[in-house]
Amino acid sequence: MKLDYEREERFLLWLGFVLGPGAKQYERALAPFGGNAEDFFNAAQKRALPPECGIKAEVLERIFASASERYMLGCFRRLQEYDISALSVRMPDYPSLLKEIYDPPPVLYCRGELQEAELPIGIVGSRSPSEYGRNMAYRFAKELAEAGACIVSGLAYGVDCIAALGALAAEKNDFPTIAVLGCGVDMVYPANNRDIYDKIMRRGAIISEFLPGTAAKPSYFPMRNRIISGLSRGVLVVEAAEKSGTLITVDCALEQGRDVFALPGRLIDAKSEGTNELLRSGQAKFTSAAEDILEEYRGIGMAQKKNEPKTVKKPKKKAAKTAPVQKEELPKEREELPAEQRLILNILAKGEKSFDELCELTGLSVPLLNSTLTEMEFSGIMKQSPGRVYSL
Repeated sequence: MKLDYEREERFLLWLGFVLGPGAKQYERALAPFGGNAEDFFNAAQKRALPPECGIKAEVLERIFASASERYMLGCFRRLQEYDISALSVRMPDYPSLLKEIYDPPPVLYCRGELQEAELPIGIVGSRSPSEYGRNMAYRFAKELAEAGACIVSGLAYGVDCIAALGALAAEKNDFPTIAVLGCGVDMVYPANNRDIYDKIMRRGAIISEFLPGTAAKPSYFPMRNRIISGLSRGVLVVEAAEKSGTLITVDCALEQGRDVFALPGRLIDAKSEGTNELLRSGQAKFTSAAEDILEEYRGIGMAQKKNEPKTVKKPKKKAAKTAPVQKEELPKEREELPAEQRLILNILAKGEKSFDELCELTGLSVPLLNSTLTEMEFSGIMKQSPGRVYSL
């Protein structure tokens, strides 16, 4: 995590703090100074910014009031207090793919360790997926991450958080996932995803273009979507209805020249109307296995360990790894499971229980119980029936 900054970097970040999101106004403000943020800062201290900066009067007053070393120091202290790092688009550690898009965020805020992933793949889809969508999101994320990919998602309900959990299940991947938020990186939205948020922060990165402390707003999510696709070499659409917000990310990906992949769905399933239309119109590539995506990027040197052959087995040859595992075939002994999973197993051994019953009997918080049940379900340890009833 970057907490120490060069002098010019500090002024670049300061301008981002004051202006907020918006690549155009950031670059236009710096243009009269040849891109030198310290010169801009010095002119702002003298209240002498030229009209060519194109800054509105109300914003000018905010800049003038913030043009002080004391204000700048306070901003960096706050970042350090919350373990947040910041990257200006002009800094070398800024993600190279994101820098290529038409309107890259002037400043990115990050918790965790943001790395330059060899194969970042976005996974997007419905916030209320079907059982098929849930299974596919987890399966594809896990298999892609096991092959070396980094899964990029939005940490919303549904496909987003399930894809993050699938990526985190790839235990040998040191950087399995990035979550892009439509709020400040210090805000957990939705609040029930706190447990997943904490896991991503430990092994991946949580990023946003919004200042820390910024609450989520509906208008922020389309802005977030362009970052998901901008960070990614390709975007996989797992499940999307005809007018799904997921298709905003697809539009961004196509505008940015990114590959779009889609899973086919049943013709009678409204949740798959959007994905089926993407395939019918040729906007997305038909995808039935993780290998279909990996094959597109074989030449970039990812997904291969040293001294291993370059061919990757098709998932159908590894059905035992992706199909639900029966209780007697669990990959881990019960005592090797996390304490929360062992507790739930012991309760379910006596019979099926509803979510509310498990919440009462385990004493676990709702976010922790949610994520633990999801992990157990996709590991094949237990199943969920309608009405959120769980059984082995």
